[in-house]
Amino acid sequence: MGRSKSKAKRPSGKIATTSDEKPSQDLTMILTIADLRANQDLWFKTRLLIYDLYNMSNDKSCEDRTLQTTDPLYISTPYFSDAEAAVVKNVIVDPISSTTLEQAFSSSLENFFEKRRASGDWRPCGPHDMVPVYLACLGMEKREIEEEGFVARARRWRAGKS
Repeated sequence: MGRSKSKAKRPSGKIATTSDEKPSQDLTMILTIADLRANQDLWFKTRLLIYDLYNMSNDKSCEDRTLQTTDPLYISTPYFSDAEAAVVKNVIVDPISSTTLEQAFSSSLENFFEKRRASGDWRPCGPHDMVPVYLACLGMEKREIEEEGFVARARRWRAGKS
């Protein structure tokens, strides 16, 4: 008897629901940038994170949210649940090399992190260090975080609500 080869499951980009009916990400999902953009909730949260990093010096609510993060790349609460953060960090940004968002960031900021580890101040400066890397890795333009409708929604957003 021959064994059938298992095929990799193509991610649907859909959010699985738990018994309490709150969305949670299927950690086995591997998303591309196109999949991330198609997931309205995750894409909004990703854009919100970039918006906050860009505006944190001018907007207290942006600064407050970024200061609540627990991850060196800011991909954590209050923007994402742990499951969502894992999915976003594993978004494939280069399909040829299978490079993930987290790997692309680490590579882009490698020298920065080496210098900062010694000082104990491990987080990069949002506007100067992170925004250009996020935009480049996700194939975004700055205008995507400046769109009027998005900005209005971002200003109303509170963790867990939009």
